[in-house]
Amino acid sequence: MTKVENETKGKSKKSPLQPERPATEFALLGLLCEGASHGYELTRHFSEDTELAQVCQLEMSLLYALLKKLEKEGLALGHEEPVSEHKTRHVVELSEEGRQVFEKWLAQPVKRTREMRLDFLVKLYFARRRGSNIAIALVQRQYDYNLSLLNHLKEERKKSQNQESNIYKRWVLEFRIEQNEGSLRWLASCQKELAGE
Repeated sequence: MTKVENETKGKSKKSPLQPERPATEFALLGLLCEGASHGYELTRHFSEDTELAQVCQLEMSLLYALLKKLEKEGLALGHEEPVSEHKTRHVVELSEEGRQVFEKWLAQPVKRTREMRLDFLVKLYFARRRGSNIAIALVQRQYDYNLSLLNHLKEERKKSQNQESNIYKRWVLEFRIEQNEGSLRWLASCQKELAGE
């Protein structure tokens, strides 16, 4: 059992609406995958003019708090590094466990359509940094998952048409179908552009 599993064992479960770990934490793990860094350097990746900041914003104080959390969980390792004769800075690198957690997260499609807006876009950012082939594979896995979800939702709609269903439930179902159809069109467009890169 990993350190993270030990610490979370016995704690009350989070709401199923909340992800196990927020995308901002995975963004930090992803940046640390590219090499050891320190807080100030990491904040530059979230400044307004960067690609990552288009979907994921992180204030400096929260970034430092998340780095401490990742260290406490054993996903990152920190040490002091001399900057000058009397000054040091706290440098953080990814642990092997942290690398495994990030790689597993990056390889999986998001399971809820609402997670496309943040979690999937953060995944796509890091997949693309690793190369078009990795990004194409990620987009394909997400496309396949969303297509299967859309087919399931359409089956639900078919069943509800044969029953007396309440109007609100039907609106929610139609909204989720529209969301998935839109996501599939967008994913197909991403695939096309990535193939041309």
